[in-house]
Amino acid sequence: AIKNRFDESYDDNKSAGYRDLSLSVEVGWVMEEGVVSFEKVEDWERLECQRHICEIQVRLRSQHHEIANNGLHERYVELRNKKNA
Repeated sequence: AIKNRFDESYDDNKSAGYRDLSLSVEVGWVMEEGVVSFEKVEDWERLECQRHICEIQVRLRSQHHEIANNGLHERYVELRNKKNA
């Protein structure tokens, strides 16, 4: 899944002005003798792969520093949790 919060048509009131590009990616892997190998999608079932969905966030460097240094992520989590309660 792709969420493009940089798109001008995106209503940034939904994210308190926050903008990024978010990609959800599913990965499949096997572990043998302590070594992880990522596998092709078509081999997941045959190899009985472990699977996980990862989120990759693409954002401006200036946004990253602002979020990391000013507690903005913690505030976002708090607001999100209140909204979903």
